[in-house]
Amino acid sequence: MRRRTLPRNAIALLALLSCTAAAADVPALPSLPQVQALMDQMFDEAIAERPASDTSRLLAETLRPRLESLTSCAPAADSAAVDCIVTSSTGIHPRPQLLRLAWVGSQWTLPGQRDVPMPAPSAEQAQALLRARFAALATQQTDAGERAAYEQAARITQVHAVRNCDLGREAAVFECTVRAGDGTHQGEQTVAFIRVDGQWQEAPTR
Repeated sequence: MRRRTLPRNAIALLALLSCTAAAADVPALPSLPQVQALMDQMFDEAIAERPASDTSRLLAETLRPRLESLTSCAPAADSAAVDCIVTSSTGIHPRPQLLRLAWVGSQWTLPGQRDVPMPAPSAEQAQALLRARFAALATQQTDAGERAAYEQAARITQVHAVRNCDLGREAAVFECTVRAGDGTHQGEQTVAFIRVDGQWQEAPTR
């Protein structure tokens, strides 16, 4: 009796469907409760190694990170992970923190957090954002000269470098030194960026 086999195109389709189903099991981004649970687990493991007393437990609970927001998430550039900014209400002067999360064993994990590279927009991305800002400012000008100046900046501004990026001390943003010019003069300024749906944007000014 001859054994029946599937046509090659059917086998390829089944393989594609199985890969799609596996990829669908991986959530695009972690949620704030998931990250809070990971931080709680890491915190509990750290204090479990220390001598326990009522005073130490009270102090530990006071210092336990309580996350308020999870923003600027995007796939990490050099690994199969996601980098996000978290903000916490814990501490006298809490500041945003960059976390790297990896999907391992059907759950989010917190791998080693040392030396996580600070993400930054490329010079081309920053240039497009700056030109868009100048174009928007041009539409707000009532003076013809000011409007023409902003319109020109929107056309000719060139970004030569984006460097020294770090997290903002008070806001969940990436603050970078941007070197830009108009073809004749160059200068540097600090520009704040965020990521929305994985795309770079200029952070709104307060």
